[in-house]
Amino acid sequence: MWQRVFAILVVIVGLLMAVLGVVSEELDTYIRSLGALIMLVGIIWLYRQPSSRLEREGEVPPLRWYQSPILWVPIVGIIIFLISLAL
Repeated sequence: MWQRVFAILVVIVGLLMAVLGVVSEELDTYIRSLGALIMLVGIIWLYRQPSSRLEREGEVPPLRWYQSPILWVPIVGIIIFLISLAL
């Protein structure tokens, strides 16, 4: 269960680095490429996760607290706001 959460976090970190990874003009391409690579690793890691028994049987399990968009949308907004202040 926690492996999926960590894989999703790796994808989010890679996405943020790939999109917002402008530190300086010399490191711009390197940071964005590193972010794309981290995002790709997270996607592959998430794809290789074994499916649970409920998913194989066709039942849909209820959402957990860490899967809720009500939690993640404000967190992503705050992170983007803080990154924009630093730049």
